[in-house]
Amino acid sequence: MKKIYLLTPLALLLFACNQPKETKAPVQDAGQQPAAIVTDTPKPAETVRLELEESTFVRDTTAPLGSPQNPLKVEPGKPIDFSKIFQNNQATRSFGDKAAMQIDSIAMKAAQGDINNMFLYGACYEYGWGVGQDFSKALEWYRKAAEHGQKNAFGAIGGLYRLGHGVPVDGKQAFDWFLKGAERDDNNSMLCVGNCYYAGIGVKKDLAQAVHWWEAAADEGNAFAFSQMGDAYYGGLGVEPDLEKAVEYYTKAVEKGVPNAQYRLGVLHFYGQGVEQDSVYSKLLITKARDNGVELAQQFFEKHFK
Repeated sequence: MKKIYLLTPLALLLFACNQPKETKAPVQDAGQQPAAIVTDTPKPAETVRLELEESTFVRDTTAPLGSPQNPLKVEPGKPIDFSKIFQNNQATRSFGDKAAMQIDSIAMKAAQGDINNMFLYGACYEYGWGVGQDFSKALEWYRKAAEHGQKNAFGAIGGLYRLGHGVPVDGKQAFDWFLKGAERDDNNSMLCVGNCYYAGIGVKKDLAQAVHWWEAAADEGNAFAFSQMGDAYYGGLGVEPDLEKAVEYYTKAVEKGVPNAQYRLGVLHFYGQGVEQDSVYSKLLITKARDNGVELAQQFFEKHFK
């Protein structure tokens, strides 16, 4: 995958493919990861699976940037605004500051036809880095980048349609753009396609297809896809329940710093589910998740470690 100027952090932040949270067990949406399926007291896989299906939580990795925590509940007929999810994230602010400082250079290179800077310029307009936030301008530059084959731009356009930023909310358009990005090996778009299949966004719900695309994204190293696959194996979501595989995927997600995976793996270590019981490591993981804003982790910590 090509790296673009200033895009290395953007790939990690901008495309954690849209993901959300409450106090149930969910998944990302057309774009980021399932909410916590591991609850304070471990539940039978069938119960967790039903909760996942009944509580559609989603994350949108292509839209708002930053750390995906605080999932929001999907309300039928209403767009999902993930803007609150990515507010207090130092890495995001740092990247935005750097982009803002170099906005003239980004704009010049974009105007000269550099496709990576076309995409980055679109991101600057979407998030207001060095320019006034303007979703129409963001879409314009994303489209230019996509027309020239910049693969990250397809998912970015999908995110705008998913959230109704600068265009009417359109799940079908969002799914189509995510799929175009996925077909060009953009792992964030792969994640979003999986989330669309999971939540029925612009396409008929299909858990097998959701897992197929999450796994494809995970195979490409997508951090949120690791956590997504952990949820799938823990809850028997589109696959046979397998605690050892769930732990394996959660561990990979934790190594990438995914907050919800920190919480879930911490709970599994606390109870010795699918892994050796280890209250010390559990406390470390729960503490990290708590410090990263996972409310369930705060509750778990107060109940078991105070």
